[in-house]
Amino acid sequence: MSDRIRKVLVLDHIGYHYYQAADGRPFLPAHENRVSLVTDVRKVDQARGEELEAVVGIPRGDEALLEAAARFHHGAGDPVERVVAISEGLLLAAARLRDKLGVPGPTEQQVLGYRDKVTMKERLRARGIRVPDYAPFTEDDAEHLLKRYGRVVAKPRRGESSAGIAFLDSPDDLRSFVANRQEVPGGYEVEERIDGTLFHIDSVVSGGVPLAATAGRSIEETTSYRHLGAFRDVAVGPGLTLDRLLRFNREVLACYPDFSGVTHHEVFLNDDEVCFCEIGGRPGGGGIIPGFHSRTGVNLDEVAIKAHLGEEITQCAPPADHLTGYALVYAPAGVLEADLTLPTVDWIIDTQLRFQVGDLMPQPAGWHQAAATVTVRGNSEDEVLSRLDEVIALVQDKLRGGTTTQR
Repeated sequence: MSDRIRKVLVLDHIGYHYYQAADGRPFLPAHENRVSLVTDVRKVDQARGEELEAVVGIPRGDEALLEAAARFHHGAGDPVERVVAISEGLLLAAARLRDKLGVPGPTEQQVLGYRDKVTMKERLRARGIRVPDYAPFTEDDAEHLLKRYGRVVAKPRRGESSAGIAFLDSPDDLRSFVANRQEVPGGYEVEERIDGTLFHIDSVVSGGVPLAATAGRSIEETTSYRHLGAFRDVAVGPGLTLDRLLRFNREVLACYPDFSGVTHHEVFLNDDEVCFCEIGGRPGGGGIIPGFHSRTGVNLDEVAIKAHLGEEITQCAPPADHLTGYALVYAPAGVLEADLTLPTVDWIIDTQLRFQVGDLMPQPAGWHQAAATVTVRGNSEDEVLSRLDEVIALVQDKLRGGTTTQR
């Protein structure tokens, strides 16, 4: 980094505190950056830091206003030199702005390769990676795949957090989906439903090569939020399963030789094969970031930011021997009347509470909309799972009788 301070545009809808370490250290320090921030208007109060030069709050999801705000920042004083976004839903918007403003960094075409579910499967299948049989959604293609495999799944091509996914196990399911589906950006895809356990591999990557990686196993379906069931995820310890996952991860990442940063890679694993599910060029959600930090000392958000700034991604220490896991606990729609704060114990390494007492809680509409996300550590998968069950019971006990149904 030269002595010259660069102008950086940050696109955000999760809150600016994610651009800082837990101790308040900024990932975009003022001696190197002048930050123009476009954030969710509901998150403006989080915009604090001497590096911030200008802040604009807009309604989440308004891409026209997002571009207008970005062009305002680009035209005010010095032009923007880098565009940074760490949220999945803003990766394409950031890429389009780079293309339009002539700013270096991941382009729209590159981002589509790890943002659009059809584009990523086209790329990987052409390189010999096992992917589910798939097609851009049409009723005819869905019917064809349903006849071939007996059950399929329809997904928004650019969806997030398992929202909008539909499991189609019969012609009646397909007809109902066609009649009731909502229009989404990019449309839908349809693919064979793979038998296997869902795992994820989270990596720090330089030029398509993983420098550090951990793997985790989803215990429940990612759609458990629909019936308010808790979701648990536990890290995979050393052994044949971890070796298979990390080997497949290296093969997939080799198909992205121009990519540096952070990937969240989901796969299905059974006795016969590892099958690709999807990959994202960003940090995973839930408790993945604190869990990865606990085992490697690396903050995935910080690495993603460095990549968008064009900075070198350096070698990481191998993951520590202890394991981590996290739980998402969902609450029914209503007003929260109970304090969900958990007791302080050394094995709870992170707690994120989405609501405070008195807040109105909507019915969860996606995997990420948990009332509480709790990350724990342990010496084995069994110990991690036991501790996850303990924190789930504690939160659910607080919610029981601590929520007033919305009228």
